[in-house]
Amino acid sequence: MANWTAGYAADVDYTFGYFKELNPLTLKLALIDAGITPPQTGTACELGFGQGMSINIHAAGSSTKWYGTDFSPTQAGFAQQMAQVSENQAHLFDQAFADFAQRDDLPDFDYIALHGIWSWVSDENRKTLVDFIARKLKVGGALFISYNGPAGWANMIPIRQLLNQHAEHMSTQGENSVEKVRAAFDFAEKLLALNPGYLQANPQALKAFDIVKNQDPVYLAHEYFSADWKPMAFSDMANWLAPTKCDYVCSAYTLDQVNAINLTEAEEILIGQQTNPIFRETVRDLCMNQQFRRDIWVKGPRPLDQFEQMEQLMEIKLVLIQVRSEVELSVNGMLGPLKLKAETYNPILDFFADYQVKSFRELLSAMQPLGIPFEKLMQAVMILTGKSTLALAQDPVQIEQARHKTAKLNQFILKKARGTDGLMTLASPVTGGGIEPQGYEMLFMLAMQYGHKTPETMAPFVWGLLKQRGIALHRQGEWLQTDADNIEELANQIAYFLTEPAKLYRALGVM
Repeated sequence: MANWTAGYAADVDYTFGYFKELNPLTLKLALIDAGITPPQTGTACELGFGQGMSINIHAAGSSTKWYGTDFSPTQAGFAQQMAQVSENQAHLFDQAFADFAQRDDLPDFDYIALHGIWSWVSDENRKTLVDFIARKLKVGGALFISYNGPAGWANMIPIRQLLNQHAEHMSTQGENSVEKVRAAFDFAEKLLALNPGYLQANPQALKAFDIVKNQDPVYLAHEYFSADWKPMAFSDMANWLAPTKCDYVCSAYTLDQVNAINLTEAEEILIGQQTNPIFRETVRDLCMNQQFRRDIWVKGPRPLDQFEQMEQLMEIKLVLIQVRSEVELSVNGMLGPLKLKAETYNPILDFFADYQVKSFRELLSAMQPLGIPFEKLMQAVMILTGKSTLALAQDPVQIEQARHKTAKLNQFILKKARGTDGLMTLASPVTGGGIEPQGYEMLFMLAMQYGHKTPETMAPFVWGLLKQRGIALHRQGEWLQTDADNIEELANQIAYFLTEPAKLYRALGVM
């Protein structure tokens, strides 16, 4: 393996995932809810952008000027191609963090984002990142940093060590990282099937293993098989970030901020009694068995008084990003799957069912006559944004400025979708972020771009693409064998797509 990889799985490309928490607009609600002034993000930086889906979608979907680096030249090249075709003006590089940090053509940033990379880089690279944040993040600027925590990984750490040892010592010459991952998991599964003493003492480890083993092996190769993978306690993260002069504010994942779905009443009381903010987060992580933290830190946070907080909240704009009839009235918190009260959530969802952008002020005004108080409404918005049913939206001027860039980027992504299922996200000028179509909906959109407008003409077009890739559809648990049956099934799916889903995607500006 080449030295420049620094123990990282560089022989296989990273997945094409999109992460909504990296969207500065997403952070806005979390910060206002926490009573902190959100920054105006004129400049932003993503360190370790992978294939560049998030950074390109956010650059195309907003007026923010984005910079970033990823040390894989293959991934950086793909990200640069997306930036070029969408004309989003993102400045993307393939430099290691140490080299990127020394560039003299970088501005100071209102927002810096690091998704996941903290967990697998070396301490030397961590020092470089901390120094970069300290020098380049503006006063009042926000830092998003996500990382694995030890509470949720405690049972899996010995198994992870076993997997890595197998990949390092038991793989055959010529195997790539994905092949090593698969072989390591096959061996671990055989071992755990014997119910060894470790599993008897830690029965929850099997559940954690089952969750991890079913993830994309490419993702696992990058995230959990690097030489420096290390879960980090929040208190240790606070020590690392002390030189940046940043203060922890809240989680960017709004579901984490809703105590009702994550904590028992006794746990909430105990956590609330802890006056030290670092210790309070340590207790909270143990109560929630937190596996992955999504932190927002701010350099010099400016508190909002109750009037300022309410004023900013009222101006927040929201939009439904899921087909109304497909929204499930449930949410998964640390207390398990929970039912959402229909008398509260159905009126809110119906209010947004026309897929138009509306302000929190308008929502509050519409819900008050129905007896839904502010506190319940605020909790509902936090939950619905957290579960990707609602999203924050931009102002009309910003939406119009972004349309040209998102249209070009989406056209590029849709064409790529002809040959792969890996790209699953389109850019919305309305949310300034990503929207994930379902099933073969991206191919349906592509068919429409090629002039097909009805199920009768779209279905053969889509089937032709799927057949070339050796993909068949299934119905009622059985795989379809003939061209006619596959086209018929696609035509049925397209007929539905042309109703509510198409209305949603048009409103969001992705088709």
